[in-house]
Amino acid sequence: MINESLIMPPEQMRRVSAKLFGNRYRAELMLALAHAGTQGVCMGDLAVRYGVQSSVYRAPMGALMSLGLAEALPAVAGERRRWHRITAQSSLWPFLRPLLDCLAEETSPAQVE
Repeated sequence: MINESLIMPPEQMRRVSAKLFGNRYRAELMLALAHAGTQGVCMGDLAVRYGVQSSVYRAPMGALMSLGLAEALPAVAGERRRWHRITAQSSLWPFLRPLLDCLAEETSPAQVE
């Protein structure tokens, strides 16, 4: 588990994510998915945590799903929230998680404009 006190500030993470992944919110979404495991992530809960609209995660989630890296969990009757998780069959997550952890814990990243 990541030490929350070492996580890069969200805006700094978003600048790095934009340069590295082509989307400002993809890295924080991928990090949340990697750490949630099979229980999954609710984009609405993630949005509340970071103080953004949940819609900012739709495009990155769509891209991850189209790559086979994430999947939607079945809807729960009476539950409005939708949950997504990493796909167990993807061989990329064992490589992505250490990269994301390193990125999140980076305290002095290269200058990103």
